[in-house]
Amino acid sequence: MGFKEKYPDFGAIEIQIRRARAERQVAIATAFANAIFGFCAGVKRLAVKAGNGLAAERDRRAIESDAFLKRSVPKY
Repeated sequence: MGFKEKYPDFGAIEIQIRRARAERQVAIATAFANAIFGFCAGVKRLAVKAGNGLAAERDRRAIESDAFLKRSVPKY
């Protein structure tokens, strides 16, 4: 597996990276970037799940109040 296949974003500057002997820095930077993107994706999924839970709770309250012929009044 070559450098261009492993790090396609840096394929255009491969010669400069090899001259500077910065292959390790490219690997570390890529790992950090992947970790940050993964963390952000996890936080985003968590926010979506929390939002879905709040919507489900509002629906549950509306159904309960309609079953007893009461008006649904949100607390916020």
